[in-house]
Amino acid sequence: MPKSNSGQSLLVILLVMAVILTIGLAVVSYSITDIKISQQEEESARAFSAAEAGIEESLRVGAATGATVGEITANVTEVIQGGGEDFNFGESKFPSGELANVWLIDHTEEGALNPAVSFPYNGQIKICWGEETTLGSSTPALELALVYEQGGEYKVVRQGYDPVNGRTVGFDESLDKDGGNCTSGLAFSKDISLAGGVFNLAASDKPYLLRLKLLYNSELQPIAVQANSNLPEQGKCYESSATVQVSGITRKIRQCQFFQAPPEIFDYVLFSTSDLVK
Repeated sequence: MPKSNSGQSLLVILLVMAVILTIGLAVVSYSITDIKISQQEEESARAFSAAEAGIEESLRVGAATGATVGEITANVTEVIQGGGEDFNFGESKFPSGELANVWLIDHTEEGALNPAVSFPYNGQIKICWGEETTLGSSTPALELALVYEQGGEYKVVRQGYDPVNGRTVGFDESLDKDGGNCTSGLAFSKDISLAGGVFNLAASDKPYLLRLKLLYNSELQPIAVQANSNLPEQGKCYESSATVQVSGITRKIRQCQFFQAPPEIFDYVLFSTSDLVK
């Protein structure tokens, strides 16, 4: 074989070997990456399971407590909800028609009602809701029901607030629509006085519960309240964090547990001092 042909053959062999080596390295790299992703997904799932176990155990005992799944330990912290002038339901958001309850009387450590400690009958509360100030068909209106005790009887008074003029018969349209309301900076707000307006509580009356319900919104929307006096505690939020020590993968879960309130049908067996038409 001539020397020139021998050199060309060697060059072709080297090129073929380089291509094969490149393909081989790519396959190996892909396999290593795939294995690493699978391991991360598995460890992420294990961390999530441990964090979830921490939440479940804390909800069961009613206090922050850790949980261990395999070699992974979940650390749980708790944050008291309410007890101050501001309350935003643990930053929860609500669909149309779902009740958001604000207790105006205290609870014992066991969760029983403690009417001896309550929000003032003449207290003032700013109710804030919604994220967007732009008005439309899905702009949320708010329905409010105040449950109170008067002379040994429980009564309820209702009022509605709608940012969209003329949409809901009987709803108050005089409210703040400029945004930046409450500490959460929400779109709409209404200031209410328990001893004035449609509520008109007397000194002998005891406010028990505010029940708030959004209407018309097609997406989840926030609600918050801001009072001129400390509100009773409303419950707790737990945050559980679990970390896989080898990889450092961490997963967190947050779950709030508020004091239980009666179902909505409860309001309709109470004496109502006002009616709403939707």
